Amino acid sequence: MATSPRVDLSEFDPKRTDRAKIVDGVAVPCRICEAVFARIRPTWRYCAKCEKGFCEGEHGNFAIGGRGSCIQCGKHA
Repeated sequence: MATSPRVDLSEFDPKRTDRAKIVDGVAVPCRICEAVFARIRPTWRYCAKCEKGFCEGEHGNFAIGGRGSCIQCGKHA
């Protein structure tokens, strides 16, 4: 029987960032989907600057030097 992936649905915590959770193998909500659309979409991608989770392709990408960048932080992440 397959097990479900671990997902942490708690609010963003700057003391334990989404990056830390993802590195530990725990998915987090896309913080943009959560704030703008009140939608929970688990992700394993995080922004290198703000360390918040984002949906790859919709709310960020890895095109800038291989580092993740959300649409809030832009290409300067």
